[in-house]
Amino acid sequence: QWMEGQLIMVGRFFSFAWVPIGHQVFFGRPSSELTLKMMKEAKEEELRKDHVAVMRDVLEGMWDETYWEERERSGENYYVGEEEESCFE
Repeated sequence: QWMEGQLIMVGRFFSFAWVPIGHQVFFGRPSSELTLKMMKEAKEEELRKDHVAVMRDVLEGMWDETYWEERERSGENYYVGEEEESCFE
């Protein structure tokens, strides 16, 4: 069900007011530390619940490492210009 409302922004905070029922909720942006902590806890909880997710996470890490290692060995480096290649030798 859709209800008419208003979004109100005040500095770093915002609020949403539902006009028909006269209810207002205030929101604030969490700190970066809190955001990272919550993301880490969610990932840990997911890994505790699902052993397949643990294996997938480890496998993705190994795949990434293998990809970059093979790319270094092949000499592919698209981000370095001709004149800057000597700094990696």
